[in-house]
Amino acid sequence: MAPRVSSYYSPEVYTISPSDTLAAARNMMLRYKIRRLVVVDEEEKPVGILTATDIAEALLGKFQARPLDNIRVEEIMNKDVITIEYSKSIKTAARLMIRHRIGGLPVVSPDGRLMGIITKTDLVKAFADRFQGKYRVADLKRPAYAKASPTHSVYYLWRLIHIDPSGKIIVIDSNERPIGVITKWDLATVTLPETAMFASGKNRYMKRKTADIYGNKIIAVRTYFVPVAENIMTPNPITTTDETDAADAAKIMVKNKIGALPVIDENEVLTGVVTKREFLLTIAQKG
Repeated sequence: MAPRVSSYYSPEVYTISPSDTLAAARNMMLRYKIRRLVVVDEEEKPVGILTATDIAEALLGKFQARPLDNIRVEEIMNKDVITIEYSKSIKTAARLMIRHRIGGLPVVSPDGRLMGIITKTDLVKAFADRFQGKYRVADLKRPAYAKASPTHSVYYLWRLIHIDPSGKIIVIDSNERPIGVITKWDLATVTLPETAMFASGKNRYMKRKTADIYGNKIIAVRTYFVPVAENIMTPNPITTTDETDAADAAKIMVKNKIGALPVIDENEVLTGVVTKREFLLTIAQKG
């Protein structure tokens, strides 16, 4: 029998109400380090999905002039929520995620009540369990990928990451060697107000001294720079090679809580990438 959603889903799921504010949603995401919230009604039935990317795009778009505590979740959530029943196969789950380009599915009972969530990571775990010895990384890797230099601006990265089907950017040096990975979460948290996720990056601001507005004393003023790839990327990415067993690559991804493995040759030059999406595509085709 094909493996079921019931074997891989997580009953732990974070929920929020349509009437809650974006400030509350943002704080919950940051507190629990999660990227999506299931929006539920009074009967605990899913009525929407809210992701960190949704918040970032809203704040960059028509909601940029409004404070977060004056924006309701229902105004920007995705109302076309795609759910899956507890008894369905992981093959069906993989196909739904790929078709709708989403990273998680609320798991529901036959009467539509929320039971948990199944994510891409859960399906990568399923791949590691079921496909040992069947594929090499070379069989799954994607030779076309989004790449950037360390000095590309966050504005360029935001456009680029929406082109890549997996929402990942590989940062490379002048020798085409991978030096970092950027995800939608990295860009979304840079965009969210007050998070300053690039604060640990070097050269984030320049200090200068000037007189205060009354001219009575000298004060220090910080001028912040626009963050670039090297400020927000995860440096020193874990890499893999063509000959690695794909199931072992999946285990590495799950263990290290990462969504992409740059694939390198014997000279450490980037030749492709394997992401959670490639594992899902295999599950969707082979079950």
